[in-house]
This record gives sequence, structure tokens and C-alpha cells, in this order.
Amino acid sequence: MLFYLSMSDMPTLVVIDVETTGLKPEEGHDVIEVAAQKIRGKEVIGEYVRLIETGRILDAEVVRVHGISNELLAMEGKPASVVFPELLTFLGSCPIVGHNVGFDIGFINSHLDRLSLPRLANPVLDTLTLARKHLLIPSYSLAKVAAYLKIPQPLAHRAKADVETTREVFWKLVERAQAAKG
Repeated sequence: MLFYLSMSDMPTLVVIDVETTGLKPEEGHDVIEVAAQKIRGKEVIGEYVRLIETGRILDAEVVRVHGISNELLAMEGKPASVVFPELLTFLGSCPIVGHNVGFDIGFINSHLDRLSLPRLANPVLDTLTLARKHLLIPSYSLAKVAAYLKIPQPLAHRAKADVETTREVFWKLVERAQAAKG
């Protein structure tokens, strides 16, 4: 299993996070921001961060949660037809790391389906699953896991900040798993 390899034996991984307009891609909710960091060991060797212009007006709750405004998307957002092919290229076949990563992959695959692009088939490591295995805490949200592990979380619900937090959570959990193995 990946957790019992030494740091120097770790493959290149991609830590990913998306911010969305809701919780259900099957109900038409969209990705409005995606971030990914390619890492080799603890070193960040590449980064991909994009806002995605959906052509829809964001409701006030989405703007409040993410701090992403309609104006920001209009000025800096790229169309999904540009972002998702670029993201596929960035990911390549690298294993994907994320917190509750099934949520992120579900949204990404929904967009890939809409664009008639291949779905993700990358191996996946979920820090939520790992946290549940290696920590005994009342809540396993990214913020709660990060706080328990004493990892600062500067700006929750923005993709790049959540990727950085997830990356640090991942390494703390790897270290705990290695220590438990003895």
C-alpha cells in the first residue's frame, strides 16, 4: 500500500479540489473553480488553478460560501470547454489525492461527460478515508481534520487553499501511518 512506502519511493501525485454551485452535478450544479497541485514527495512540482465561467448567475449563498462573485467569474473565468481538457492533461495518469475526493471526481466526471471527454480513471487516495482510519475525532471535515493536526487553514472553500490544506493533511496522515507501522 502507498502509505508504507518511504517518502523517496512515493510516486508523483496530484492533490485536487473543486468549488461548486451546489452539491449535485446530476441536478445541473457546476464547478466554478478547480485547483490541483502535482507533488513529488513533499515538493510541489506543478500547479493548475482556474475559475470556470458557467454562463449562469451565482446565487447569493454560493457567493457567500466561496467568495467567488459573478464579476470575478466574468473577468477571470475560462469556459469549461477549455478548463477540463487542460485539467486532463495536467492530471495525466497520476494518482489523485483529495478530501472526500469522490465529490470532486463526481463533478469533474459530470463535466467531462458533458464535453464528451473520457472520465477520470486515475487511482484515488481519499484523505477523508485515511483520517477516519488514523484519527478518532468527532468530525472529519477538512477544517476539523486540519485543526486536529494543527495545520493552518487560511481560506476554506477556495480550491487552491483547500488543495494546500489537503496536501498537508495527507502528509501528516502518511507520517502517522508510517509511525503506526513502526
